[in-house]
Amino acid sequence: MKSTQIDWLNIGLMLLSLILALKIPFELFLFSYAVLGPLHYLTEINWLKEKNYFSKSNKVFWVMLTLAILEAANPVINALAEWSLTAPYLTSWPNSTVNLLLYEWSPNFIFIGLFAGISFAVFKKNWISYVVIVVVTVLGYFIMKQDLFKVWMGAFLPTLIHVYIFTGLFMLYGALKTKSTPGIISVVALIACAFLIANYNFTKLPEVSKETFMIWDKSTFQGLTDAFTEFFHIEKERTLESTRTILRIQAFIAFAYTYHYLNWFSKTSIIKWHQVSKKELALIGGFWAFSVGLYYYDYHVGLTVLFLLSFFHVFLEFPLNVQSIKGIVQSISIKGKS
Repeated sequence: MKSTQIDWLNIGLMLLSLILALKIPFELFLFSYAVLGPLHYLTEINWLKEKNYFSKSNKVFWVMLTLAILEAANPVINALAEWSLTAPYLTSWPNSTVNLLLYEWSPNFIFIGLFAGISFAVFKKNWISYVVIVVVTVLGYFIMKQDLFKVWMGAFLPTLIHVYIFTGLFMLYGALKTKSTPGIISVVALIACAFLIANYNFTKLPEVSKETFMIWDKSTFQGLTDAFTEFFHIEKERTLESTRTILRIQAFIAFAYTYHYLNWFSKTSIIKWHQVSKKELALIGGFWAFSVGLYYYDYHVGLTVLFLLSFFHVFLEFPLNVQSIKGIVQSISIKGKS
């Protein structure tokens, strides 16, 4: 399939994601995150490995894995502390110093990962990246208690910025690189979808089942909605307009995540992430089926088990995000000189 055909396909997938997000915002997100999400993590991590993670050093893998483990430790062990089979062994964990430190440092791990990704994408010498990591760690220590820092690093960067902003930049880079008019149209459409959701009236409120709402309420993404409402000073009182606002937020989350995954899967013929050995394909397929099974068995269990993989793929993608931004700047500069 030609790149222009894929761009038109992406516009169609975008519109599909938009319509479903406005009709079933909670159900769409839960489905996309559980079914499309794990397959995206596995295939992208494998593809990034073939590209040396778009880094100038293979050390980026171990640095990002360490940060992902530190980021995942708090929520995963907290979940185990509530599970009947493991709770007796973790009675002291909730109030432990380590637990509190991991929770407090959570936004800073993402902050460190972001600048580590930038550094490994730019510098060939590992010692420079290590110095950057140390400096950023010290800087983060002094600012990590700031509310703005916690919201942007802890809530927005690994979620909405990752699935919406970085996806848009990746699309723009591809469109400029291939000089595709439909590609530029798709980027404009992505922005337009956000404005449409923000102004959608919801004359008929979507019906959400009790089971769906309970799953959503127990998920970590309830915290994202709360961070969104607090940051933009949105009233939480149960009025019709506040309910519509919450629905708009949820519709945007559902749209951004669903299209983020579909955009990845639609570009098979361009970035060729599917060209792997039969062994790798079997491993990916097997683990994906296992992951979907976990979510089907218990959504919270699925979130807990897949938490590390989810954050690991976010961290590993930072150098690619750097390359996308660098490519956009270079394309615009070349066009400006011509």
